[in-house]
Amino acid sequence: MTPRPRQAPTPGADAGRPTRTVASPRTAGPGAGRSRASLALRTMLGVVVLLAIVLAAFTVTSLVLSGRAVDAQLEQRVDQAWERSLTFLGGPEGLSPGPADGQPNEGDAPRGEFDRSPLEAPGQPAGMLALVAVGDTVLSADRLDADGRAVELSDADVQILSAVVEEAGAADPTAADPAVEGVTRTVGLEAGRYLVRAQAVDAVSGTGQVSPAVAVAGLPTSEVDGTKATLAWVQVVGSLAALVVAGVAGWWWIRRSLRPLSDVSRAAARMAEVPMGAGDVSLAQYRVRHDLAQPGDEVGDVGHALNRLVDSVDGAFEQRNRSERRLRTFVADASHELRTPLAAVRGYAEMVSLTEPLTERGRESVGRVLTQADRMGSLVEDLLLLARLDAAEAEGGTGAGAAGDRQAVDLGEIVVDAVMDATAAGRDHHWEVDVPEAAVVVAGDGRQLAQLVANLLSNARKHTPAGTTVSVRLDAEGPAGVGSGPNAAGAGIERRGAGGGAAVLTVEDDGPGIEPELQNGLFDRFVRGDAARTGMEGSTGLGLSIVRSVAHAHGGEVSVESVPWRTVFTVELPIASSIV
Repeated sequence: MTPRPRQAPTPGADAGRPTRTVASPRTAGPGAGRSRASLALRTMLGVVVLLAIVLAAFTVTSLVLSGRAVDAQLEQRVDQAWERSLTFLGGPEGLSPGPADGQPNEGDAPRGEFDRSPLEAPGQPAGMLALVAVGDTVLSADRLDADGRAVELSDADVQILSAVVEEAGAADPTAADPAVEGVTRTVGLEAGRYLVRAQAVDAVSGTGQVSPAVAVAGLPTSEVDGTKATLAWVQVVGSLAALVVAGVAGWWWIRRSLRPLSDVSRAAARMAEVPMGAGDVSLAQYRVRHDLAQPGDEVGDVGHALNRLVDSVDGAFEQRNRSERRLRTFVADASHELRTPLAAVRGYAEMVSLTEPLTERGRESVGRVLTQADRMGSLVEDLLLLARLDAAEAEGGTGAGAAGDRQAVDLGEIVVDAVMDATAAGRDHHWEVDVPEAAVVVAGDGRQLAQLVANLLSNARKHTPAGTTVSVRLDAEGPAGVGSGPNAAGAGIERRGAGGGAAVLTVEDDGPGIEPELQNGLFDRFVRGDAARTGMEGSTGLGLSIVRSVAHAHGGEVSVESVPWRTVFTVELPIASSIV
């Protein structure tokens, strides 16, 4: 976005502002000449410290009250689970809160054997534990897992619960209200922390014999602990957000009090808008004015530091440009020099395979040498092409030839040939092609455009599983066709002839897709997407980088959109009539 023009303040007003807002306190009163805390520091510290104290008190109080509330809810749920267990066990057989004298009441029906577990009661939640003990004998000690299956408690857990059983057995059985009898405790078990309730009851055998027993029911505290942690997180985040808001408001007040800082900030903003990713960049014109860059006060210190930063960044950019030029020269020279030894290796390997008697293992070894030589040769050619395109771009050219030297290329014919080659190479894929009958002509280098299409199809073939459908479509669009992709790799790059129509090539596949974290840098060099798109063949990581470079060299752009089971690469190139 182009920044809106701002009216520059007059020199006289600029010169007077620092004197009025910052320097005058130093010349007034007995404190003149002594260092003082800045207005920014005093304001920010006052607001933030007072607000932090209030928020801390509010947070602590809120957490204590909410913690008590959720603990009460958990205890109520435990009581309900215990009551369900007692009701279930008080059926035709099991346990019953019998009389205090240990003898059955008149008219009581026989109870049967103690073979019913409290966990079998309807409505018992997952994670619940239950223990039934008659005297010193534990009849059952189980808990429900996440699938609702009863899992036997370990000996260590039973021993921990035995202490609660003893405490409940020692409770007064003659309490006025039996519903509130029992002991509620929080215990740590192997399965986690539990809130358990234990109460003495009477166990009635099939013969009517009454024995003292204790039933224990408990629920895990993990849900309550998670609720408490969530509440604490919300309170802390809310407090921090309040502090941030207070800081922003304080910053607004500081900027209101120190207006000259706005001039310095505008200079920094203009510098930040400069595209620094590549190319020759100079920030000298964005230096802060001399009157705002005199050390001695807050404004002058910031302006002086910003100018030093500009000088440092300019030096770094110059060093980077020199390094990039040296690297491009090295890559081009190294790639060129590797051609001869690679050709020699390939030639000698072929001669050995044709003239020397080799064993089966020897022929296999020579075949591997030839394969790796071919792969290295392809890598060298790719590096040479990228080096040529980079050198042309650095010199202000395109790498696809001067406008008068470019050839008219039928992109539809290139697409059809590339799909035929891809079909032969990837017979385990399904290939579809849709090309208009009329020629779609672009101006440029036919070999480079053929490699662009071939790389896109090779990428789809290598990084998708067998059975994937790859659809290739070529269209000719009107003037609005170029530059419409929001994720275009060429965004921000000037494209010649973008107003006269475009040839749009899309390569779509129904493979597993590209992981989001890979998409932003997908067209960088030596980036491999094997982790996201399953493939059996190796990749140099230069294919898509060549696609982007060739597209830029022809005044176009390339973009990618990928979601699971749908990936679309789009290349937009200006048609021949629109290139001048």
